[in-house]
Amino acid sequence: MKPKTNYTKSGEFNIAYQVVGNGPVDIIYIPGWVSNIDMMWSEPRLAGFLTRLTLFSRLILFDKRGTGLSDRTDEYSTMEERMDDINAVMEATNSEKAFLFSHSEGGSVSLLFSLYYPEKTLGVIGFGIFAKRRYSEDYPWAPTDAEREISNKLIEENWAHGNLDELRTLVPSLAHDTKFMDWLASYLRSGGSPKAALILHKQCTLIDVTDELSSIKVPTLLLFRKGDIEIRVEEGRYIADRIENSKLVEIEGQDHLFWTGNTYPILAEIEEFITGIRPDQQEFQNSNSKTYGTKIDIEEIMSKNFLYNLKVEEFAKLCGRSLSAFKRDFKNKFNTTPSKWIKIKRLEYSKHLLVESDLNINQICYECGFVNSSHYIQSFKKQYNIPPYQFRMTHTVPNV
Repeated sequence: MKPKTNYTKSGEFNIAYQVVGNGPVDIIYIPGWVSNIDMMWSEPRLAGFLTRLTLFSRLILFDKRGTGLSDRTDEYSTMEERMDDINAVMEATNSEKAFLFSHSEGGSVSLLFSLYYPEKTLGVIGFGIFAKRRYSEDYPWAPTDAEREISNKLIEENWAHGNLDELRTLVPSLAHDTKFMDWLASYLRSGGSPKAALILHKQCTLIDVTDELSSIKVPTLLLFRKGDIEIRVEEGRYIADRIENSKLVEIEGQDHLFWTGNTYPILAEIEEFITGIRPDQQEFQNSNSKTYGTKIDIEEIMSKNFLYNLKVEEFAKLCGRSLSAFKRDFKNKFNTTPSKWIKIKRLEYSKHLLVESDLNINQICYECGFVNSSHYIQSFKKQYNIPPYQFRMTHTVPNV
């Protein structure tokens, strides 16, 4: 079942996290570029992969600062701050030691964490991770500055559309699966706004842990698909050559996403790395088919996400349902349509902000998910028979 989302403080930031299972060892998943820990459970392949990990571990998930359900930021976060987030989540979950399972951009902070906090790190598992993200003669697989600028422009102008070619290259095995590509685009949009995604994308260019690799001593498992064009297998070889206590496994396939394609060799390597026992493939396939059977609670998901500017179709995916099933279950639960319910919830929240905050009307409008202030003002007046600025005047105690 989809786990409860909790929050802990890392400095001034609220970091969202979940705990799944109660196995003998902890695995902390360090996601890539952007993530949304609630929406992970709405994709059966990803939910099944994560659930499989809980057969031999206690799994801890979190959204890093600036992404998903955690607090947003308009500034680059340093590696030290990213490591602070991991420490905060470990403290909140009473995790003294853990394996760090990282994907793509999450790999660099995982490697650094293992270097600076070896007493807290049982091992690092990296799928499709990199050492740096800026081209150099000794690291020719990273994008050039010109290539990064092209990507930056695409994010600014065309953020995470399901038909964006760059998304299809991440997962060639499902590139023509419209339903999956729509989910992936929704997942990325729920993980970060265009501005947040751009900040994080630019921040990647600053990442460089090449000089630290030779100092890492904890056991490290590196998993790379041979045909991945996003993060090349040569990058895995580069990292493995420099981390003494490391094992590189090159896997057939092209997908950059670890939970798509043939996942048996990935999960088998992880389980063997952690437990010392490799699962039989037939047993794996039989048990894996039973791991995902969640029925996501519509009220919980909608209550946490109604401020996000998502389409009804995207809310349906977030709740793990087809559009027709979502509308039917929503009607049974709330006796109204999703659009009407969302508008009322946003208006109720705006009443709270009008009384309790110093935000102006325009700021409250956008904070509550409305697309423009005139629509917000008209909707507020229609619902409460009074414009928002007059509501504020009549419900705010003047300073004496």
